[in-house]
Amino acid sequence: MKHFVVPESSNWPDFISSTCPGQWVEDPLGPDFEHQTLDFGTDAEGPAVATLIRYRPAGFRQRLGRKAQGIVLSVHGWSDYFYNRELAAFWHHHGYHFYALDLRRHGRSLRAEHALPGYVDDLADFDEELEATLELLRKEHPRLPVVAQGHSTGGLILSLWIARRQPEIKALVLNAPWLEFQGTAFLRIPIHGLMEAITRTNPRRKLSGPEFDHYWQSLSTDSHGQWDVHRLWRPRVAFPNTAGWLKTIFDGHALVAKGLKLQQPIFVLTSDRTHIGTTYSPDMQHCDSVLDVQQTRLRAMKLGSFVTLSEIPGAMHDVFTSGEPARAAAYRDLSLWLRMVGTAR
Repeated sequence: MKHFVVPESSNWPDFISSTCPGQWVEDPLGPDFEHQTLDFGTDAEGPAVATLIRYRPAGFRQRLGRKAQGIVLSVHGWSDYFYNRELAAFWHHHGYHFYALDLRRHGRSLRAEHALPGYVDDLADFDEELEATLELLRKEHPRLPVVAQGHSTGGLILSLWIARRQPEIKALVLNAPWLEFQGTAFLRIPIHGLMEAITRTNPRRKLSGPEFDHYWQSLSTDSHGQWDVHRLWRPRVAFPNTAGWLKTIFDGHALVAKGLKLQQPIFVLTSDRTHIGTTYSPDMQHCDSVLDVQQTRLRAMKLGSFVTLSEIPGAMHDVFTSGEPARAAAYRDLSLWLRMVGTAR
């Protein structure tokens, strides 16, 4: 994999400025990355902007050129943003133009006016930036197929978008997608009802509860992890949960449980085991400390008729942030799957 030398995220601003329409500017990730703002005016939470990031290493046209296999659109999870340079380089190596989207009120799309980072009360609100991005990619790279890639909540958002809107997506790669509430549907159903009742009167109501930082500890170089993550964009404690946001997540889980009937080939990566606790443990470097992987794999089979499961021993929640040898195993399995479904050279 390519070695990257870039400024530490501690030197990045809390909020980045919006670009002019259609303007690409150098991204904080370094000279091989650019971003542009997608501006949708305002919504009930303030500026409605998303940020599209692209990977353009030196000489990328010569390396891809007419041999390009397609385009990848990557979507992050909750309380998250795109920062994985190695993942972009992997896709580029396999012949793909790589793009990532920081959804509204996440990462580069956060603005000082946003009182509730990440908040939406309907996951369909993200359709606007997903479809605007898809249109832009079609113009930039006509006739190339698009592969959608989503992590955690991003995997749920992409799956529901494809089921609802039927965009022209050739394949779907899901990295530990959040497809069911931790535990079982038996827990989700009563909590869903409670969130529906609260949402009728105050969807923005913050839900009180314990705050945990163990996943951040397993991820960040400021603790036990290997990744330099922005203090505001990937915070130590996740964005506040609200009744409206949790209700729309449960709405999505209920739809997945009924079956989405997606037609695309789907590749789902997870760790081989779960360790959910209230405090950090070194074992969390080698397992999913956020989601129940058994429930994830069970619900993944409800997504469509062509689902491939990859179980990565020793992987973390975000499989592509795991330590070695788990991370190498994840890239190996993804490479094999791409060849199997005919989307890589």
